[in-house]
Amino acid sequence: MEIFPHKGVIKYKDDEITLTKNEMTIFMYLLSHREHIVSRDELMTELWNNEEYLNDNALTVNISRLRGRFKDIGLEDVIETRKGQGYILV
Repeated sequence: MEIFPHKGVIKYKDDEITLTKNEMTIFMYLLSHREHIVSRDELMTELWNNEEYLNDNALTVNISRLRGRFKDIGLEDVIETRKGQGYILV
């Protein structure tokens, strides 16, 4: 896998996906904390710095879209939800 954070691009084998800024931020944060569960609060702080009120659903939507993009290139179940704890990159 090749990651180009400044371009928002991930290449895997012969496939390429383009991520939004938030999707790339989530992926890079999970990647830098791999082998650790990352809480929803951590991700929300990383994304929005708690500077503005956001619906908790915004993070769920971003995670769902990110999972869909990985599924498009054959990488299903890359992000695992740990109920009551957060997310982990597997």
